[in-house]
Amino acid sequence: MKAQKAWTPARAALRRSLAFPLGAYPKAMPYVEPFVEGEGWKREAHYLVAALYALKDGAHQEGRTLAQAMREKTRDSGNVEKRFLALLDADRDQIAFRLRQAVGLVEGGLDFARLLDDLIGWFSPERRVQARWAREFYGGDLGTKVGGKSEEKEVEE
Repeated sequence: MKAQKAWTPARAALRRSLAFPLGAYPKAMPYVEPFVEGEGWKREAHYLVAALYALKDGAHQEGRTLAQAMREKTRDSGNVEKRFLALLDADRDQIAFRLRQAVGLVEGGLDFARLLDDLIGWFSPERRVQARWAREFYGGDLGTKVGGKSEEKEVEE
């Protein structure tokens, strides 16, 4: 109970920080700055992931990526794929909004440590993170349908 009470002000500050430019809400700083390594986008990514973690009430599930969680959600709604594609194409001005939508859409926990690593590399010209997310979203078990098309398992040779 004590731990939950201590988490409540942090959670409130981190959630509220989503209404401000990343890293600009002073009440969130005590909870994020001790973990920030670097400046610029790297710093902003820490703030974004901390806020999304608070949005999910600290529901961390190691190994479950956002792309996988969104794929699971496609079973309930065809609109998820459109949101996923918009997320993959998000630039620096759109990324916080698109991620907030996506995280709010999925149920259950996410691997927030991996999300942070992914966001740090998000704006790489090679777009490796987006390519991996697309594989995680569209790849999978035989017979699973995403985007109205049957998928086949990729076979490594």
